[in-house]
Amino acid sequence: MKKIVYILFIGLVSSYTFAQKIIENPEYGFASYPGEIAKIEIRDTTTVLHFKLKKLPWGYFHLHEESYIQDLSGDKKLFTIKLTGAKFKRNYFPKSGEVTYQLYFPPLSKTAKTIEFGVEKKGGGGIYDIVLQEDENSVLLPKELRGNWYLADGSNRWDYGFNSKYAILNGIVWNYKSVDQKGKKYTITLEKGGEVKTINAKLGINGMVAFGGSPKSLQDYSTEKVFNPDFKMQNDEAFENVEFTIGSTTYSGMINGFSKKMKQKTGMLHVNNTFLGGQESHLVKISEDGSFKVKLALTHPQTVYVKMPTGRYDVFLEPNKEAFHYIHNKDSYFMGDNAQINTDLQNLKTIRFGLSKKQYKKIGETSPEDYTKLCQELKEETLGKLSAFQKENFVNKKALQIKNVEIELGYYDMLLSYDMYRSSIVNKNKKAKNEEDKVPYEEFEVSDKYYDFLSNDILDNQLLTLSNSFYFFANRLMHANIFNEKRLTNLSKVEISYWLQKKGVELTTGELNMVEFSKQIETPEMLAKEGKFQKTYGDTRQAFFKKYKKHFKDVSAYTKKQDQPKHDFILNVVGYLKTINIAITEEEAKMVEALEVLKTPIEIEEEHLFNKQFTGVLKTFYDKFNEHTSEIFKARLNEVRDKKMQAFFGRQNSFLQDIMKMQNLCKQFEDYKFYEDDMLAVAQEELQTSFLKDYLTFCNTQTKEKIERNKTKGGYTIHNVENNEGDELFNSMLKKFKGKVVYVDFWATWCGPCKSGIKKIAPLKEVMADEDVVFLYITNQTSPEGTWRNAIANIKGEHYRVSADEWNYLQQKFNISGIPHYVLVDKLGEVVKPKMKYTSNSKLKQIFQAELSK
Repeated sequence: MKKIVYILFIGLVSSYTFAQKIIENPEYGFASYPGEIAKIEIRDTTTVLHFKLKKLPWGYFHLHEESYIQDLSGDKKLFTIKLTGAKFKRNYFPKSGEVTYQLYFPPLSKTAKTIEFGVEKKGGGGIYDIVLQEDENSVLLPKELRGNWYLADGSNRWDYGFNSKYAILNGIVWNYKSVDQKGKKYTITLEKGGEVKTINAKLGINGMVAFGGSPKSLQDYSTEKVFNPDFKMQNDEAFENVEFTIGSTTYSGMINGFSKKMKQKTGMLHVNNTFLGGQESHLVKISEDGSFKVKLALTHPQTVYVKMPTGRYDVFLEPNKEAFHYIHNKDSYFMGDNAQINTDLQNLKTIRFGLSKKQYKKIGETSPEDYTKLCQELKEETLGKLSAFQKENFVNKKALQIKNVEIELGYYDMLLSYDMYRSSIVNKNKKAKNEEDKVPYEEFEVSDKYYDFLSNDILDNQLLTLSNSFYFFANRLMHANIFNEKRLTNLSKVEISYWLQKKGVELTTGELNMVEFSKQIETPEMLAKEGKFQKTYGDTRQAFFKKYKKHFKDVSAYTKKQDQPKHDFILNVVGYLKTINIAITEEEAKMVEALEVLKTPIEIEEEHLFNKQFTGVLKTFYDKFNEHTSEIFKARLNEVRDKKMQAFFGRQNSFLQDIMKMQNLCKQFEDYKFYEDDMLAVAQEELQTSFLKDYLTFCNTQTKEKIERNKTKGGYTIHNVENNEGDELFNSMLKKFKGKVVYVDFWATWCGPCKSGIKKIAPLKEVMADEDVVFLYITNQTSPEGTWRNAIANIKGEHYRVSADEWNYLQQKFNISGIPHYVLVDKLGEVVKPKMKYTSNSKLKQIFQAELSK
């Protein structure tokens, strides 16, 4: 009887133990839900999850009745039945900045070992693999030793990461072999690929633990960061200079709690290559256990941008060095050669330089002087935050240097963006349907004095390249209004001849004779008059052509019927418009009046005789010019920019000016074009920086090798798109269009320029409806399916909406740094233009017809 009573007593105790089970700081996997689970109560009637949430930047948070928990051994979802400490829907943070709340759910099965928390609502987030009962058969590490451990000397260096499944040290993920305990001392034996490593540990006070490779080399560690004002880091020195090299680096790491259930299993690493003028994208494949590793080319120490399923990160990398990145929910931990730099930069990530939404909205009515003052104040405020942080935290000198560079470049970038911001407001106001939708705007003149913040110090400051922001700064500087010509004058035939020959285009003897004879027609005086006219009426002329373009076909027919047509096409257009009773504007009339007296009757007659004499030669000459118009136009703009920059800074050569020349020289690589040896030598003469000369040669060789590899490609096995990667993915999408020219448009429903481009190209589709040309549109999951389906109903062509992983593969293949991005594929299925620039329909039609004729 006593035995029965005893058994019943034990059963009741066990039952009560489960009913009252409390798990403090439970271990769980990846979390896309804000905050953390501080405690779980497992009762006989309910299951309670205690959440702790620190203030979010936007000041509020949402809780949902659709929240649920699910035992991973079953399919049933248990939805919330009660909430305390907050309310469903929107909540605001108290002054303390921290909230604790409890979600109640129905009871779980007593056998539940691992559960999942989620919100059955789009974008609701969730928490994977919440451990309730650990596997008794595995090697268990005591909870006192688990966590991410910082060296407690004030450096806050992360040396050890321990959880129930694996350990991390020296940038390597290890498995547990055994854990032995003697009182407060532990011996942890780890293994990896046959290698064994032993870690000694000793429990301390206040949650501290001493770790080391031997009992005699123990050092104190804490899971909380420690501030020590007296800490001095060995060899703590800033970068004196930047060493440029054609090297590579390795970025590897681990995502804690990465789950098979996660839809996205790839990430992207983006390097802003200022020398090439583009962004290089590298695919990061994530293994089932959450580990990843990618090797990439890198020319110098710099921050790169990493986008993972878990979030977005700035990581500092150096050529020929390695970085290990451990992603634990919202926190990042680093090991490897740049661990201290990355750790400190991570701590500084909240100190950012930028405009608030309120300040941005007022730019339309902010004068250049007030805007300059605002930027200076923001810079001083940001530097003040950095200084305050240093007083309470250790920051190594390299990380501090990089952060200062980032702030300085942000300051330059913001000032250089003034005109761009204001132009966007003008465009927005033009599209506004109502006056109340318009943004306040005042006209201001931006004088050259506005750019006085650009000192000569920036020209050769190679240390600015330490931040990926340098790429954006260089881009803004290249396109600053002070260094650009709004409208170029028309080229004389002598100038066209010069540019064509510079591009390596061979001219016939007849064409050269025509160019020589043209000097009698296009005299310096005549060119000066035309230049003045263009400067005065260039905008009006362009608007005129755009406005009356729909009449040009009729104008041509009208002109042929005239005994003496006018010498300028615009004058013939005006003559035709009179016949259909269309009056031109006052501004257009002024332009026409100036055009009528621009040339004397004798000059008009001489030009007429010249055109008649060289009719055939002029056609072939201008055909050659039209093939290179875009290249020549860009080259002329670059030439103007270089001259203006030289005048502004009073220097002809510098590192920064070399970078701009380098970008121009490398543009042809995008279209699989390379320099022959003699032309490469000529191109190198434009550069003064020895590294850039070497890098140009390297890129040229790479392009040659890529072209050769493309010649031998073939033998692919085509599968369904859903199961393919890389080249196979794209080829499978193209299979059904073999024998046709394919124009690929990477776009999204939220992308304004994308939709504008699609609308502009629509007429060309009608024109080429009977031609073997396919318009292929590819978007990704950022285009909501419903919106996408509605949009494509009005977009003729072939459409794909690919997964995040498929988009990443395509993004890497074509180095897509922004959309819209256009690609041209020939009839054989070969990519002939991996990065096409946006161009007019007429030019695009020529390109298509050229490919069709091959």
